[in-house]
Amino acid sequence: MIRAQIMPVAMGLMMGVMAIMMMHGVLTGEGGLAWLWFVLGHAGVVVLAAAAVAFGLHRRVPMIQKIAMHRPDKKHLAFVLIIAVTTATLIHVVHGGPAWT
Repeated sequence: MIRAQIMPVAMGLMMGVMAIMMMHGVLTGEGGLAWLWFVLGHAGVVVLAAAAVAFGLHRRVPMIQKIAMHRPDKKHLAFVLIIAVTTATLIHVVHGGPAWT
């Protein structure tokens, strides 16, 4: 497997695990403010990206420039989401699943 294949799989696995953990906590009442941390985390990434652009870091730092030039296509996004949903479903079914299992 090459890096271009490993990264979407790894991202999908992490997204699936994170989603099922947060949903479980919120739905059972034990998650507290998990949803808030999720929203704030994503907002923080957007703020950092905007700050990098505002200060022109995307032109001076090669690593940031490489990240800024990356444009995933629909096939890539669909693959990541399929892996995330599959991971969350498998964890749900194995961990406890529906009441009839």
